[in-house]
Amino acid sequence: MDNVRGEMTLGRPMRAAVMVPPVGVPWKRRAAGWLRPLFAMMGLGMLALLVRRVGPRELGQVLLDAAPWLPWVALLEVGRQAMDALATRAAYGAKAEHVPLRLLARAQLIGTAVSSMAPAGRAAAEATKAALLSPHMGGATAAAAAATSQAASLAAGGLISFPCAAASYVLTGWSAFTFAMLGHGVLLVGASTGMRACMRARRPCSWLARRSPRLAHHTEQFRETACHGALLPWGPMLAFLSSRGLQVAQYAVLTHAVGIDTSVVQALFSQGLYLCALAVGSLVPGQVGVSDGAFALAAGVLDTTAARAMSVALLSHLVQLVFVTAGALTPLVWRLPATPRPASPAPVYR
Repeated sequence: MDNVRGEMTLGRPMRAAVMVPPVGVPWKRRAAGWLRPLFAMMGLGMLALLVRRVGPRELGQVLLDAAPWLPWVALLEVGRQAMDALATRAAYGAKAEHVPLRLLARAQLIGTAVSSMAPAGRAAAEATKAALLSPHMGGATAAAAAATSQAASLAAGGLISFPCAAASYVLTGWSAFTFAMLGHGVLLVGASTGMRACMRARRPCSWLARRSPRLAHHTEQFRETACHGALLPWGPMLAFLSSRGLQVAQYAVLTHAVGIDTSVVQALFSQGLYLCALAVGSLVPGQVGVSDGAFALAAGVLDTTAARAMSVALLSHLVQLVFVTAGALTPLVWRLPATPRPASPAPVYR
């Protein structure tokens, strides 16, 4: 109403509505939305160039000959998924009994799809699993367990890189491959230790609590949970190391399947090659094109042709695609009833 004439006017409210800026999508999210398909197209383009270079006919014949070995690789992948789920369960410590195994299996399947397709896949997968399991633990506890699991994964990847570097030294001496694997191991172990130290430090949590008083209680609970146990979370880390060991066995089967004279040294070298490609191509979904190029480049080290070496990565992508598809379909075919969120559980990690 107008205060002078008692007449209704929409002038000022309309102007106020026009002047309110619309809530837009953050520029980082918009950039990520553009970068993901861009890197995916770049990876596919690199893969197409590699296939053309090594010869589609020879490559196809190698893949057909190796196909009967894929069920064994898939069976080892099931073991890897079980070890990864066990690592997540170990990160919850004493409170892990509150998470039913079927829900943990469901979260692991979904996390596998996220890990393979999202940038920084392992961190995204752990965040996804935390979101799925938080109704049974509470947000702060689930977040602390996810961060602990991520740190354990980094440490396991770093530790397995050292025997891979030793295998590379046996095959190539002090080559670029050897230095890359050594550097990868040192970097990941250092990142894991630093991440756990930051989780346990008081200052970062106090800074976040001051920035958001609403999250102050959850922040302190997160820190208290992270302070339980050793700096390096041995339980989850050993589970992830077992997963990496099964992955070495996968590469042993794959290299044998494509006709490479396989030994433990070559299997470890292949594992180190994959881990380095994973680090370089973390923004490329599934590392398509990146790991293929790395194996083609190392064909001479494996004493084989580029087509056979590249087939190792292609067959690995094929097995990966099966589990990514299963994980992507899991939310559609495996639905769960809503679960009430528990009230602030105590710190749980041992």
